[in-house]
Amino acid sequence: MTAPTMRVRTAPLWLIALVLVLGGAQGARTVLAQQRPAADKAALETIRIRPNVFVIFGAGSNVAVHVGEDGVILVDSGSTAMADKLLDAVKAITDQPIRIIINTSADADHVGGNATVARAGLGINPDSFTDQPQATVLAYENVLTRMSAPSGADSLFPLAMWPTETFTSKIRSMYVNDEAIQVMRQPGAHSDGDTIVLFRRADVIVTGDILDLRNFPVIDPAKGGSIQGELEALNRLLDLVVPAMPLVTKPGRTLVVPGHGYISDYGEVVEYRDTVAVIRDIIQDMIGKGMTLAQVKAANPTQGYRRRYGSDSGPWTTDMFVEAIYNGLKGRAGKS
Repeated sequence: MTAPTMRVRTAPLWLIALVLVLGGAQGARTVLAQQRPAADKAALETIRIRPNVFVIFGAGSNVAVHVGEDGVILVDSGSTAMADKLLDAVKAITDQPIRIIINTSADADHVGGNATVARAGLGINPDSFTDQPQATVLAYENVLTRMSAPSGADSLFPLAMWPTETFTSKIRSMYVNDEAIQVMRQPGAHSDGDTIVLFRRADVIVTGDILDLRNFPVIDPAKGGSIQGELEALNRLLDLVVPAMPLVTKPGRTLVVPGHGYISDYGEVVEYRDTVAVIRDIIQDMIGKGMTLAQVKAANPTQGYRRRYGSDSGPWTTDMFVEAIYNGLKGRAGKS
């Protein structure tokens, strides 16, 4: 039964494709605006992008929902404050139990709902095929390291929010809901715990905070992020994304779900990668000329891209982006 404040909208694939081809980023934002509930601004927004894949917006981070005969797989759990509303949104989609939550990083807006959402689900016991008392929370090992703490120190998150299962391999693969799912670690981009989740049959990739087409990428050196790691992650993402070629007006293409912002495809990811690479090269050249950070900022190396991706206020500004690149490149130069 659909919760009274939740609306599940289906964005037709032909419409998504047409907007991505003709309208670019602005068109994609228009589609999402058209899909939003006109009433009850507190309601989360749910859009169906594949027959069994949904995206819930407004839960802190974007939350991808994969539904099938084995249950529900979530990519990220949103913030703590929005956990109950996220559960309502999932129940509006299906009555199937939540089986697995995959965290794409250790950021609070991606893992904050872990405890509440996992308790509402049922894990899968691979040894006995019986239900576990709560959903499995899977993450790259560095996510657990970030969420916990060294011996004797207070952890950043309570124990109930921690991943219950971690991996250290380059790729963690599974087959659930008649779907091949690959969880790929890409550390050192936004942070040292980033992962990309690929649903192979559905042809959907969930990127976490590696990608956010509303802003320049958030690179957090304090958490192991770097400009080189970010570019490597974007290049790897492009290796996985299949463009709508040669029949560009048809809906067939890989859909990319970022950690925040709107759904995109190959063309927009290429443009984003190229933007980041050009700015990196400009700043690298300025460093080679002996320019200080203040001089680099004054020279405005993001000119031409600032209007689309930049911000002079908020949690992530253009100056912070430039500083992260400058310090990262200076640090690499010092080690060479």
